[in-house]
Amino acid sequence: MLGAQRSSANVGTQLGGFRVLNADGNLSVTAWGYWPGEVSRAFAVKVPAAAQMLAPSSIFVLDSRELKPQGVEGQEALRLLFRVLAQLPFAKGTILRGNAMTGMQLSRLLRECGADGCIEFADTQSLGT
Repeated sequence: MLGAQRSSANVGTQLGGFRVLNADGNLSVTAWGYWPGEVSRAFAVKVPAAAQMLAPSSIFVLDSRELKPQGVEGQEALRLLFRVLAQLPFAKGTILRGNAMTGMQLSRLLRECGADGCIEFADTQSLGT
C-alpha cells in the first residue's frame, strides 16, 4: 500500500534475537534462540514501546517458533510486553509456537500478566508449515 507506515528493527545474532516489524498499524515480532542480557534489555525497551502504538483494529503476532525457553531476564522482558498488551484494545493477538517448552513458558507468562484472554496460540502444524 502506497504511503503505508512501515518500520522494522533487528536485534541480536543468529544465536538469539528478535525482529520487530510495524506496518499499517499492525505489529509483528519474530523471536529466536536464547537471549543474552543485552537482547533481553533491548526487547524490554523496543517491543513494549512498539506495542503501545496498536489500535483497536490492529493485529499483533509473536512468532516464537524458533525461540528457546528464556532465563530470568528474557522472561521479564516478555512479561513487560504482555503487561502492555493486557491493557490495550487490539483486534487480534496470536503467538506462533513451535517448541513445547517455550510454549508452556509463554502460556504461563501470559496468565501471570493477565494477557491470556487477548492472545491465542497457533501451532506450526495448524499453519501448514
